[in-house]
Amino acid sequence: MTGSRRLAEACMATHGDKAPEGGRNGRKIALIVIAIAFIASATTAMLAFTASHRAREADAKALEADGSDLREMVTDWRSLRIDAEKAAPGDRQPRVDRLVTRINALSDWKPRTPCGQETRDRLRGVMEERARRLMRDESGQDVGAPLADEADILASAWRQCAVEPGRDVKN
Repeated sequence: MTGSRRLAEACMATHGDKAPEGGRNGRKIALIVIAIAFIASATTAMLAFTASHRAREADAKALEADGSDLREMVTDWRSLRIDAEKAAPGDRQPRVDRLVTRINALSDWKPRTPCGQETRDRLRGVMEERARRLMRDESGQDVGAPLADEADILASAWRQCAVEPGRDVKN
């Protein structure tokens, strides 16, 4: 008799006519591995959801802070702009210089979100054109078509940001 046959007969004699229980242990191990994998997967999903939630909250706070900063800049700009527009052409230069200082401050401002950056760039373009027109008006040149109001540009940009949530995630 070969060795493997003796082992099989010994097992049969020990356990009666039943087959060895090696298959049951394999199933138990497989179930334990599946349970561990499920728990790990569920934990990973919960952690990802929590991280995503925190990121959305941080983005919302950053967007709110950008909006607050830009509204403050526009309010300051508008008061300086109105003062410059009301001034006599000969007295306008120092007032336009203050407007240019505000444009530079806006350019130096660091937005927290892509939406803040886009809005800053749009505002800066309109502000620069308005300052140029104020200077041309001083020399008697035609000022051209009216420009959009800075507050309207800000409101429009923020409506656009609300319509496209999720694009404000900084990479």
